[in-house]
Amino acid sequence: MQLVNLADAPDYDAGRIREGSLDSKLLLQGQEGRPNNYRVALTRAETEWAAPRHRHNFDQIRFPISGEFVYSKGTSLPAGWIGYFPEGAYYGPQLRQPGLQMLVIQFGGASGGGFLSRNQRKAARDALASKGTFKNGAFNYVDEQGKRHNQDAFEACWENATGRELTYPEPRYDGQIKINPTNFDWVPDNSAAGVAHKWLGTFTEREIRVGFIRADAGATIDVGNHDAPEFLFLVNGTVSHDGAQYSRHSAFGFEENEGPVSLKAEEASELLRVQMARF
Repeated sequence: MQLVNLADAPDYDAGRIREGSLDSKLLLQGQEGRPNNYRVALTRAETEWAAPRHRHNFDQIRFPISGEFVYSKGTSLPAGWIGYFPEGAYYGPQLRQPGLQMLVIQFGGASGGGFLSRNQRKAARDALASKGTFKNGAFNYVDEQGKRHNQDAFEACWENATGRELTYPEPRYDGQIKINPTNFDWVPDNSAAGVAHKWLGTFTEREIRVGFIRADAGATIDVGNHDAPEFLFLVNGTVSHDGAQYSRHSAFGFEENEGPVSLKAEEASELLRVQMARF
């Protein structure tokens, strides 16, 4: 179980592989080597940040809190919306303007390709930097035969960390999915007074699920009793657990069937909830 106030979250630094500067706080992380390993970070663009068109072998959920996230030419994700970025599907070029604050969740998708831990990514990036350069979102180097290579920066890190060629899964969805939560209704929880749910979608055969929970002041939410890792992000309000209080932008992470864990709403509160892939 991970219960983290934003003020206590460490900086996330796995080495820069894209153009620009981000202030990134690591809220939650999973277990290295597992197919449903994950990372949850709250990021803020300090400068203009850019990445070329690319794809990944893992899933992502993105939630801009302030500002607009441009994730492809002419296509953006407004503040308050949810974006599901499926593995194997291309997106980009990305552009983050200074001040954009966004929750970024990256986790192993249905294909079982997993997700590199911070330590794996950092070690790979440092090893690659000793023989080439990272520029414009790509890794560039000259091999022993004098041939120049240009490779997506993340792809290069993954292959260095695993010792294998990265094979991308065939995309299950034709591009990214944009979700406007305000167009969904709250559904009262009949088993918990003062609690309501707003489920936005379930994705892939591994049943990745994303939605929101709302709790009135004094209401109790029971979480952590799902058969896959799940996490919650406190969008607004204050909740408590075992005598400790957690304020806005705190995060709560649970492994499979780790609960139930009770969170009490000290004031009216709303939380983003994500249940990750089942394996």
